[in-house]
Amino acid sequence: MVESTGMTRGIEWLLDGRSVPARLVVLVALAVGCLLLLTDSADTLDWVIALVAVTVTAGSVRWPLATSLLTTGVLMVGFEFGHSGPVVAKVAAAIALTELAARHHGWRPWLAAGVLAGAYLLHPGEGVAAAGYRAVVMAGLPLLIGTLLRSARESTEFARRQAREISQRRESEVAAARALERTAIARELHDLIAHHVSSTVLRVGVARHALPDAPPAMLEVLDDIHANGKSTLTDLRKLVTILRDPHGNDESFIAPADVPDAIDTAVERARRLGVRVKSEIDADVGTVDALTGLTLLRLTQEGLANTVKHAGTGAEARLKVTVRDGMVDFALHDRATHAATNGRSPHGVGLIGLRERVTLLGGDFEAESTGGGWHLAAHLPTGSRVSL
Repeated sequence: MVESTGMTRGIEWLLDGRSVPARLVVLVALAVGCLLLLTDSADTLDWVIALVAVTVTAGSVRWPLATSLLTTGVLMVGFEFGHSGPVVAKVAAAIALTELAARHHGWRPWLAAGVLAGAYLLHPGEGVAAAGYRAVVMAGLPLLIGTLLRSARESTEFARRQAREISQRRESEVAAARALERTAIARELHDLIAHHVSSTVLRVGVARHALPDAPPAMLEVLDDIHANGKSTLTDLRKLVTILRDPHGNDESFIAPADVPDAIDTAVERARRLGVRVKSEIDADVGTVDALTGLTLLRLTQEGLANTVKHAGTGAEARLKVTVRDGMVDFALHDRATHAATNGRSPHGVGLIGLRERVTLLGGDFEAESTGGGWHLAAHLPTGSRVSL
């Protein structure tokens, strides 16, 4: 298969216009060697006939029929006026006929082959039988070789078209399978998760109104659960919409301009849960693209959620997000007040998802223990065009 491909490429290169200079150099060198080494009586006219015949073959790229007929005409001039035998012109005429048969089918190659055969028959030389044999060989062999070359090119092109069609068909099947999978996931998200979350939000709302005299701390917790549940439902509906039709609209989880406020909301939620968070959010964060902004928000949410879970109440955390020279730097450091960080692992499902998000955008991600604390960092390019 490799040899066949290499041979086909060689044929295509020989028949391509870009190979003409190299071919002319080789043919001229061969013609000069033939006249110098294989003939003893070549004069100026023989040299002119040979070089003209070689030069004319360059026209086969654009005018193969005319070139074949013209080289045959040069060969006839060599027969009539040459002194050493027009060997170079014979080869040039055979090459021109081969190229014509390799480029075209139908009457053109047969016409040129008939004219070339007639040129040999009009100058019998040693005899009619010898001239007839020479005419058949010198016209028939180039015609056969050219036909085989054309068949090889056509077979290769047919195979390429089939391969493209198979590839396109496979891509369509994969796309259809992915669409079905996304639809199934969207259906399950809606029927299971969204159903349970909406039920929770409803029950929390009922509890909030049923306990108007509850302690303020309890009411605050209920309000927070209710607000988070409604926000989760909104994101779930957006996710279901995107899964069902990822290219149907420009639906996004969050607008870039809202990213700073969303990060502040995540910080405030962590503070309410007992983590002392110091944050420095660059104002230019609101100018990044939607995917980068969403990734920064997920980094903040997952990182602070892990701080609350593993570092515990009273932990300290410092969040810093800066935008500079087309890059975004995210850094979150936390330190626990006790040895509550032992259960944290850089191979957790949430951190794996964050690493995948950052890698998809062409960024770098770090998550590691710092001895009594945890370090989460990402270095992201802005202006990403990767789609969810």
